[in-house]
Amino acid sequence: MAQPLMLGVDTAGSYHWTVQGQPPWSQEAFFAALAELGVTHVNFHAVPITHAGERNAALMAESFAGMDRAVREHGLQYTVSLEAPNFAPRAEITPGVNEYDQPGGRHFWLLRMEWLRPLLPPEQPDPRLLAVIYDEAEHMQLSGNKYSDYPRDTFDQSFFVEAHGLPLPEAYERLVAECTRIRLEHYGSEVPLHTEQVWPDLFHIFARAGWTAVPKLLKEHLTPVVLSIALGAAIQYRHEGDRFWVSPDLWGVRGYPGHSPEALRSALLMGYWLGAEGMYVENVDYPGWEKHHPEAPPKGSLLAWDDAEHYALTRYGAVLQEFARAYIPSHPRAIDWRTYRPRVAIVRLPDGGWGQFDAGDRPFPHGEAASRNRLLGNRDRPLDAAASEWLQVWPILTHGVAKPGAISYNNPLVYPEMQDFFVPLDSVAVFDHRVTGVVLDGVECFIVCGHALSQATFDEIRARVADGATCIIARRLHEACTSRPSLPGDWLVLDDFADPALAAKLQPFLGPPDVARYRFADQTVEFRRGEAPDSVSVLRLRQSD
Repeated sequence: MAQPLMLGVDTAGSYHWTVQGQPPWSQEAFFAALAELGVTHVNFHAVPITHAGERNAALMAESFAGMDRAVREHGLQYTVSLEAPNFAPRAEITPGVNEYDQPGGRHFWLLRMEWLRPLLPPEQPDPRLLAVIYDEAEHMQLSGNKYSDYPRDTFDQSFFVEAHGLPLPEAYERLVAECTRIRLEHYGSEVPLHTEQVWPDLFHIFARAGWTAVPKLLKEHLTPVVLSIALGAAIQYRHEGDRFWVSPDLWGVRGYPGHSPEALRSALLMGYWLGAEGMYVENVDYPGWEKHHPEAPPKGSLLAWDDAEHYALTRYGAVLQEFARAYIPSHPRAIDWRTYRPRVAIVRLPDGGWGQFDAGDRPFPHGEAASRNRLLGNRDRPLDAAASEWLQVWPILTHGVAKPGAISYNNPLVYPEMQDFFVPLDSVAVFDHRVTGVVLDGVECFIVCGHALSQATFDEIRARVADGATCIIARRLHEACTSRPSLPGDWLVLDDFADPALAAKLQPFLGPPDVARYRFADQTVEFRRGEAPDSVSVLRLRQSD
């Protein structure tokens, strides 16, 4: 059965907001542009109204109602993104009250349900609002909302959980509990909650809490790597949220747009053929940035506006339009992300360790990492050896494309330059330290590392190794779970993940160096490096093939 895709765009920095001072949903030309692109979903950004005193709250309700009405009139669907607190210390919708202040000195926004309920069942039996998105929630948790006094970037208040002083497993559990509480108690399960993730970790926390953790593709990511991490979280906790979305994001270390049009096409192909149900591109019409990719136009994103009524599609817009109008109709897919079957599973506590760093002078003067150097947001827990173990694994699994020490281009000490889009992998997933059950069926090699491992997970891996799988495990985790120095089956117990024995043990589980392969229950999808820079080709193989 063909699996549909809801394809959309994101409106961060929208031309009509930033240049014209008008919400994009109030502009007919904006909807005409969406129709030309061929998309059916738009991610709007909620903007707090603070100029009208006691009327602010009523105007917020009117704003959401107008957004919903406009989308409905044009036959579209939408999501609402809460990015405003990421770049502002306060917003007084009720005069004298900071909407972003939360108990315990935390800083984030809870949308008032009085604004949302008129948009949802039973008031709206055919709801067009699909989700509320906490944009870069994991970034705010790790960094203590660093950018909320932008451009000073010195803000430091906790996000969902104050992790200071907590052991990492306890901080993990508190984050799951708080995200669950927000979903059930504040939003009452009336509207789905998403995150949109700029760092390649913490997906499992949100997925376990019943949220959809959306990976940004492109951005500063090695896209095939972050997709393997996000897919692992999605299938491990598929019964909690049961959605898999992705967001190709044109921001990058080169500025905006920071990626080539061909890289955008490759990201769209990967999201589509890995079974994403929703996919939206950031941004639709951000006017532009001084620094950008050499192939980017001097202004614009997917669209470049001349004025409020007149626009042109850029090369990026043409890529999305061709994908929406020509590629998808002529390439129906039967991929269900729930049936992903990894060969290799990395098992670890999601601690936020991606390769962050402190300010320093070597090899050149640099400031601290954009996320700050805090595991799960704990200012006393910088990146350490245990959190870095998986950063030694990815270079082997990717035939050297990922570099030891980081899996994000946001570490310029490891990645002085962006690389080609293509990254070889062979059916890898990342699970958290609690994983058990059928999601592990078919895993041939387990790599167990990081700060914690549940006894139930160890016992299940132990049984699977006895049945023929391979396990590479950190010694401290092995010793914490068993007193036996040796167990039946193929084990490699490591004191140091820089040990050359790691690469030797992984050799049988590496695919070809020119293929990124993802195995599903009844078919395998292969992406191969294309002839043009940043391009990929797609090959689908039935298991019988």
